[in-house]
Amino acid sequence: MDDIIRKPMKDVIVPHNEIARRPAMAPEPRHEEGKGEDRIEKNPFFEKGPSRGGFAPEGKKSGSRNIIWIFAVLVLLGAVFLVANYFSSATVEIAPLTRNARIEHDFVATALKGATEDDLAFNFTSITEEKTKEVPATIEKKIQKKASGRVLIFNAYNSSSQRLIKNTRLESADRKIFRIDESVVVPGMKVVGGKSVPGSVEAIVYADVPGKEYNIGLGDFTIPGFKGDPRYAKFTARSKTEFPISGGFSGTIKVPSDEAVLSAQDELKQDLKKIAVEKVRAEVPEGMSLFPGSMVIKFEEVPQELTASDVSKVIVRATASVFFFDTDLLARKFAEASLSEYKGNHLSVSNMSALAFSFIDPVDNVILSDLSKIRFHIVGDAVFVGQIDEQKIRSALIGKNKKDFGKIIIDQNNVGKAEAVIRPMWKTAFPLDPAKITIKILND
Repeated sequence: MDDIIRKPMKDVIVPHNEIARRPAMAPEPRHEEGKGEDRIEKNPFFEKGPSRGGFAPEGKKSGSRNIIWIFAVLVLLGAVFLVANYFSSATVEIAPLTRNARIEHDFVATALKGATEDDLAFNFTSITEEKTKEVPATIEKKIQKKASGRVLIFNAYNSSSQRLIKNTRLESADRKIFRIDESVVVPGMKVVGGKSVPGSVEAIVYADVPGKEYNIGLGDFTIPGFKGDPRYAKFTARSKTEFPISGGFSGTIKVPSDEAVLSAQDELKQDLKKIAVEKVRAEVPEGMSLFPGSMVIKFEEVPQELTASDVSKVIVRATASVFFFDTDLLARKFAEASLSEYKGNHLSVSNMSALAFSFIDPVDNVILSDLSKIRFHIVGDAVFVGQIDEQKIRSALIGKNKKDFGKIIIDQNNVGKAEAVIRPMWKTAFPLDPAKITIKILND
């Protein structure tokens, strides 16, 4: 092989139409330990060149996206603004005007049926309750007891009142005699609705003598003292249904001790008082006021048939009557009497029941339902509170600029202080829809 003559290598020319020459491959760089780089990314063959064809350049695409985002944000803000304006609202918080004043004043009130517009009118209602308690009958006693009950005495004679003195006789249809226990005045006739209505008065009557035979229950009566006089046919009496004539007795019978009777009566009175007060309060309609002092409670022992039983019944009857008044009218009369600066604005008295009411004229021995006038005295420290006309204020604020709020409120009566908040915050005027204006009254 040594004798072979070596010739230098020459490039071999490949025919042009046969195999394309591959570009020379760059030698693969060596990687140092811990520093690996991607071979493909570094190869110029794989580097990105300028885009060709229908694709926009990257810078132009980013600019278009930014414009779209800005437009979307503006549309969203506009929508939020429109929605916020559509749902705009206002809240007004008002503290009413308050005034404290001392009242020590006499007042006159007229029965509602006879009162004029400027009068302080009173209403009247009454309820009756009974309660029974059984007590042992331990003492034998000779009893002489007259039957008793209540009657209404009528005057159909003329329009003049007629006084009947104590012990005036009343005669029943079976000719039994009863007497009234106190002097009474029977009112004259009245014309109501074009018709003559007899005057009437209530009275307690007692049998002329003791005995069971006078326990007649209900009956009609004449007045013997008027016999031979035209008044005899026109003055009559009739038993009240709830108070029949009973309780008469004559003989020996077992009865409870006086101590046992008094104890039972005291217990019954306490129970009846609670029941009567609750029931009479329930009779007073909303918008009316009563005072503890304007309530009158009268008790009476109900006469019972006496028997030979070892147990006796103690029955007590309570009649609770109350005078009550229109709350707004009462507050106005109190303000006129105690506030020098009062100008007729609508005030209420927040502590009405704390004021002390007392009758000036005695009412224990009169028929309360017949009173046409009452005089009473009020003492106490009244707290007057301005009544806010929410509708009036709401109407005055519709569409008004917030800067005018102070002037609008000053023109309103009974406002102590007020604040307004309008939403959304950029709104400077109250809503045009009154339903979107909320009035809150702040009470201490």
